[in-house]
Amino acid sequence: MSDTSNTSGGQAGQQPNIVIAPECQDIFVDGVIGAMVRDGVVRINLVNTRFNIDGSQVEHAVVSRMIMSRSGVRNLHAALEQLMGRLTRSADGRREEDHPAEDD
Repeated sequence: MSDTSNTSGGQAGQQPNIVIAPECQDIFVDGVIGAMVRDGVVRINLVNTRFNIDGSQVEHAVVSRMIMSRSGVRNLHAALEQLMGRLTRSADGRREEDHPAEDD
């Protein structure tokens, strides 16, 4: 993800001030396995797929957990919906420039 991408899921017309902290780390995950809500907090397991030496068995190793408030998850969902719309348009053959998404 570019440092200037905006898929904030915020209200239309709002442009949040986004600053990338120097200690921010990018992580790669193959997917999500397991999500739960406990005491009002959402916990999502982020996993990578790992194969044994001969490639015959696969395991999904939890490499990180995302822990968010319910409102944070709603914002994440809105941002992912916006991103999925852009990906769908790209898959339909329309060229999408690598620029921040704009709210309608």
